[in-house]
Amino acid sequence: MKWKEWQTVADDETLWIDNKEKGLLKAEYLTTYVLRLWFEEDLDVSIYELDFYPLFVEENPGGVFELLRNKERFHQVIGDYALIWPNPETGEYDEQAIDLAPECVRFFCERFGKRVKGLQEEQVA
Repeated sequence: MKWKEWQTVADDETLWIDNKEKGLLKAEYLTTYVLRLWFEEDLDVSIYELDFYPLFVEENPGGVFELLRNKERFHQVIGDYALIWPNPETGEYDEQAIDLAPECVRFFCERFGKRVKGLQEEQVA
């Protein structure tokens, strides 16, 4: 259900006009399938914690994401604009790597994650 919701958003071209996603600055493995994710903002950073268990294990979108059900592979995550799981044999970002676009990661964070730190303007309000 969560992946279908994302697909509906991803397919709506009007939502992507003038999109200025700056991307991920960092991803930190916390435990099991939980990551802490830093998103670049104009003058600040937003930080979320997101449990990927419902996305990769409970819902299981299949395809390359099936490989991320392996906790050891999931643990090797990097945040470098996109969310990246490098090739486990080479450590490189190549055809064996798995990645998620920052827009997709932000979508899941905003709907299902825990905001650790928000934008400066939102904190003042």
